[in-house]
Amino acid sequence: MVVVNDAPSGCAVAEPVGVTMVRTAGSQGFARAVNAGLAAACVLGATHVLLLNDDARPQPGCIEALVAAWSDRAGAVGPVLLDLDGAVESAGISVASWGRVRILQRLPAQTTAVDALSGACLMLRAEERLDESFTHGFEDIELCQRIRAQGRAVCIVPAARCQHLGGATLSRRSASAQRHAVSGHLRLLRRRRFVPVVVGLAIAQVIREGGPAERLSGIAAGVADWRGA
Repeated sequence: MVVVNDAPSGCAVAEPVGVTMVRTAGSQGFARAVNAGLAAACVLGATHVLLLNDDARPQPGCIEALVAAWSDRAGAVGPVLLDLDGAVESAGISVASWGRVRILQRLPAQTTAVDALSGACLMLRAEERLDESFTHGFEDIELCQRIRAQGRAVCIVPAARCQHLGGATLSRRSASAQRHAVSGHLRLLRRRRFVPVVVGLAIAQVIREGGPAERLSGIAAGVADWRGA
């Protein structure tokens, strides 16, 4: 087990036997923190890794089901994510050709290929790395796209379940989260023609979720970040 500590001021946690603690410089973001953990896992001789957010709890049998679903043609497999009430939060992610990214909530009957999976709980090869140009969000989707482009499958495993307290790292309703979501979405799509689509989808989401209004400034800041990059 490798635990990556990316807290701004660190965490005073004793290192348990059999656990490797990796300390980043602090506030490096999800992609860099995960990459540090993956590198440490490789040094320890791991060939495959289960990424697990600190707000995600695999249910009994989850890891076993993911291992059973792995095959030579697999590039990444993930469980169905459940919210605290037990409702389906994510059964994979769909990426439309016109730019819309949608979280799927309909459960498939069996292990099924999807466009992408959440990085909250994700099994993949230890040699994989996230794109560190993403600040917070969409880096897991970009990784899944690269894996699929290499001819390997990205699959949701309905027999595996994981409880996820979404937004625990950064509130989804904050201006900062909105900013990172917009810049990450644009970075994923890589084309200026998608700017109106991404902005329109983001504004519609803010309205649908009832604000708060400062998220609109986050949308503008996200576009500016992407243009600057």
